[in-house]
Amino acid sequence: SRPFLYRKALGGMTSACGVPSVGTAPGPPGPPGCEVRASPSKGYGLFATAPHAANAQIFADEPLFVMQHTGNRRVVAACAHCCAFIGSLEGQLSAIFSEARFTPVMASVSDMVRGWEASLGYCGPAAAGVRCSQGCGEIYCSEACRDAQFRHSHNLLCVGPIDREDHPLIQYKYHALEHADTLLLAAQAIAHLVNRAKAAGGGRDATRRLMAELLCFCHAPFREACRPPPGRGKDQEFYAHTDGLLNRAAELLFAALRQHAPEEAAALFEGGAAFLSELMGLFEYNNIDVEVPSPLGSLFVSRAAALDAAARSGTHEAARAASELQMLERLLREKEWVMKCVWGEETTGIFDADDEANSSMTDVPAAITNAMGEVDAEGHDPKLASHAMDDARRAVEQMSLQQLLEAPWPPLHGTALFATVARMNHSCAPNAKIEFPSNSARLSAIALSPLSPGDEMSISYIRQEADVKERKQQLLEYGFVCSCERCLREDSAGVRKAGKRLK
Repeated sequence: SRPFLYRKALGGMTSACGVPSVGTAPGPPGPPGCEVRASPSKGYGLFATAPHAANAQIFADEPLFVMQHTGNRRVVAACAHCCAFIGSLEGQLSAIFSEARFTPVMASVSDMVRGWEASLGYCGPAAAGVRCSQGCGEIYCSEACRDAQFRHSHNLLCVGPIDREDHPLIQYKYHALEHADTLLLAAQAIAHLVNRAKAAGGGRDATRRLMAELLCFCHAPFREACRPPPGRGKDQEFYAHTDGLLNRAAELLFAALRQHAPEEAAALFEGGAAFLSELMGLFEYNNIDVEVPSPLGSLFVSRAAALDAAARSGTHEAARAASELQMLERLLREKEWVMKCVWGEETTGIFDADDEANSSMTDVPAAITNAMGEVDAEGHDPKLASHAMDDARRAVEQMSLQQLLEAPWPPLHGTALFATVARMNHSCAPNAKIEFPSNSARLSAIALSPLSPGDEMSISYIRQEADVKERKQQLLEYGFVCSCERCLREDSAGVRKAGKRLK
């Protein structure tokens, strides 16, 4: 799987909101065993205040803001608050096999699948999830998560009570889905600021204080922070498009929020789209990819092993077990075909512009997805998509049952802002890594080497296996040239090799 993508810029730019892009304060305190303080030439960093052994957890953290990527909802049903996989086994399979073409397959295995529910632990009262009480359709793993998200931001963003298609909140969400789903996360953050401002007494001054508090993290206008499309630079046409996108989003969100919080909305949008732009830039620099592994794989492995043993037993159950194993294999083949057809940038939210030579490959899943029933607005060739789907089918038919069992199930992919990770600087030889070990967006930071009090904790923003030249190129996107020990060592080795060639 892809590494987490971190986008954190360093430098002394002044933002359009008049707040230094690296922040004027350290922001939230560090977790137990850590502290946030100035890091020479890097702004702020996260430092150990206690010893941590290698492979030990340094800290755990909950996101300030998190969302599942909209494309990922195509294959994963998850809680809109904590990102946990939810619903029955049949419900998770229905998310993957949502198209009419899979109705016969789902009908043939439905009784068998219901018999597996207890094995997966989906037998509690929230087996089907808990829906938003206002009817918008959002789903949660529990009433506690539903109520927490409502207090956090959903109270201002729920479209359940809205009965007009031209309502600004509806239009904002359409705008986000068309252009950048991170706008949905920005709306969540802004709604949360409104709720916090109201809890603190309300008004413009309270809102401005919270805006400045959030901008303690590295940020810049979205037009400067975002990545241009592959193969083009940031020319005037690009800037005009990006500014227009943000201006329209700010117009719609302001119109939606001022109905509920006129003073707070006025403060948030007194600079037009300026704060929204800085917030989007902040997400570009600081957000990380949230990847929660699917619980389905282990279930199918254990069930297949049990059925295989029963089928070989020679008992009266052998024929039934062999038939059920065949049905399980058929289901796995269909799942793997769906994965080959749709799994890619749209379902992970990770858009890789590091290697433009690979760009033609990343177009294939999008083209196939359009051929599987979505509107093709990107000019994909239906014939190319059809051939790619046929090739995927042939590849899947050649897979053994063992290969099908080993193939991964779609994990949840989302994006989140964590106060802790936003303060961790980069190293090409990091001493920490980020994991999501449980069925939620709660992260764990793990020490890769022993840490002593006073050591700065670092993570890698990019692929660690790249050579020094490629790493430098990738890190330019973050606004700095890395001078970690590994880069200096490999740079020196490169100079020596070049010198030998000249001789």
